[in-house]
Amino acid sequence: MAPDASSRWIDGHLDLAYLALDPNSKRDMFSPIPAESNACITLPSLQAARVRIALGTIFTELGGSENDPCAYRAGDPESAHAAGVRQLNWYLDAQERGALRIIKSAQDLDACWNETDPNAPLGVVLLMECADPIRSPDEAAWWFDQGVRVVGMAWGRGSRYCGGNAMPGGLAPIGRELVAAFDDLGILHDASHLSRAAFDDLLNATDQRIVATHSNAAALMPHSERHLTDVQLAAIASRDGIVGLNLYGKFLASGRAATLQDCLAHIERMTEFATSKRVALGSDFDGGFTRLDVPQEIGGPQGLDALSTALAQHGFSPSEVLGFQHENWLRVLREALR
Repeated sequence: MAPDASSRWIDGHLDLAYLALDPNSKRDMFSPIPAESNACITLPSLQAARVRIALGTIFTELGGSENDPCAYRAGDPESAHAAGVRQLNWYLDAQERGALRIIKSAQDLDACWNETDPNAPLGVVLLMECADPIRSPDEAAWWFDQGVRVVGMAWGRGSRYCGGNAMPGGLAPIGRELVAAFDDLGILHDASHLSRAAFDDLLNATDQRIVATHSNAAALMPHSERHLTDVQLAAIASRDGIVGLNLYGKFLASGRAATLQDCLAHIERMTEFATSKRVALGSDFDGGFTRLDVPQEIGGPQGLDALSTALAQHGFSPSEVLGFQHENWLRVLREALR
């Protein structure tokens, strides 16, 4: 029997290729998770949890370990490009074997969403997390042709294009050129890892929509630029963007294990400044952490319904709950993918 569309999810941030290629994870992304594993996700686990569409990353890490296929050397655009292409090829190969479907247009999005077969492959919108694999602004068009539709210009350590949440700095001149190239192509801007200065510069450099695929409320976690201030939340809302709730426990609470109530507190704060139509899920499951670092009431995608139930019990209307589950991402992606 096909699952009721109201029970489906869209996840705004999953490091699928990174997890598949990372030799330390030893992850078979095409098989169910073994019972003894602390992993959160594989493609079958997402399917079983009714996650229908996800933003799947091409994640590259400046100065990562030498054997990390997602790492690249500082000042070396070629090594960054190679790391990005390795992950792109994983998505293309997974699509070739029928394990996922890359979404490039609003028509692709609706076809994936309206699929009634519960065993249909996951729909994936490609999200580049750190733009250093793009060797020059002129190359943005090639990545667009490959299917990339969302880009965050920096990871925490920054990029050639701008500062990151752990590396100060605004947009470099070449970063402004890249913003213009993205706007010409219709690539959506992701602000989740930008420094405060880079975020402000991005607002000034473009009048297009901005999202933050996996960020939480800085008012509740004030120690890091990794989270969004109330002013930033309002700015994203003014561009009709989306903020995706990150389920990493250390991004929900400090000095203790995070709970479902912490998730609600962040959602409540974000909706206060961004409205309930612009807050959704960006779990980041297994993005450098395990199910042990997720609120225990959730534990992985199989526990997402606990979040829906908690939102309803907390006073969110049925339409607001559906907005968080999928409708908010659907609306923004339909418009961005035209």
